Amino acid sequence: MFLAIGSFVLHLALFAIYHYWLGLEPTGLLSNPINAIYTPFSFLLVYEAYLLLYYLQHSTTIYVGKQYEIIVLILIRGVFKDMTHLDLTGGSLWSANNLELWFDLGTVMVLFALILLFYRVSGRQGMAMTGITDTSQKDASMRRFILAKKNLSALLFFAALGLGIYSFGDWLYGLRSGGDWVATPNVNAIFFDHFFTLLILGDVLILLFSLFYTDDFPVIIRNSSFVISTILLKLSFGAESGVAQAFIVAGVVFGVAMSAITTRYAKLLPAKTG
Repeated sequence: MFLAIGSFVLHLALFAIYHYWLGLEPTGLLSNPINAIYTPFSFLLVYEAYLLLYYLQHSTTIYVGKQYEIIVLILIRGVFKDMTHLDLTGGSLWSANNLELWFDLGTVMVLFALILLFYRVSGRQGMAMTGITDTSQKDASMRRFILAKKNLSALLFFAALGLGIYSFGDWLYGLRSGGDWVATPNVNAIFFDHFFTLLILGDVLILLFSLFYTDDFPVIIRNSSFVISTILLKLSFGAESGVAQAFIVAGVVFGVAMSAITTRYAKLLPAKTG
């Protein structure tokens, strides 16, 4: 939080130095003071990424919910950038820049409601070993599964840390080679595009780990659906405006719907097998 606040103040100071003291016409992230909000949101996103990996060892549901929250924060951060590129002349309401803002605003509202629904229908619970009837066996299986998720969480953390350092260094080297230090970076391409690739691998490993400890059909289907949901979110990073938001909404809707169906299925399971 201190880094976020400090980066916000530093960004505003750099804008003031370029614009008022040096009398230059900066571009990119220094072209407008509103862009200063972009920087602290980047630190908030890094913090959310850490929380995502932290909660992986405690709850699969919260881990997936954090993926959705990160996507919403990425969109909100993009809204601030969209506001600095609006076409405010007459007859330009539906220009490409303005449409980007409307798409992002609408998607943020839809996703915020879907995340609330996701936590409500899933009950913020982790993966239950409902396919195991013996209590002691269930407890032992759960402990082994949690240990596997802790190890996976640590592995993903160090992989994400290495990816972040490499991606940021590569971006800085590219800026230095190009001689443009104030160009607007594609932050999604720097880190989060590849970060979601790591999350897809994590989702697949969670699915495979769960097969060692339970053969419960709803759990297997739910964890499989989370893999598909994350892939749809990943595809949004390389899609054009409009299509990207559609992929995001589709990914979250699919995850929420499958969680709701799984919860309903689990409630009917005891009556079915009793």
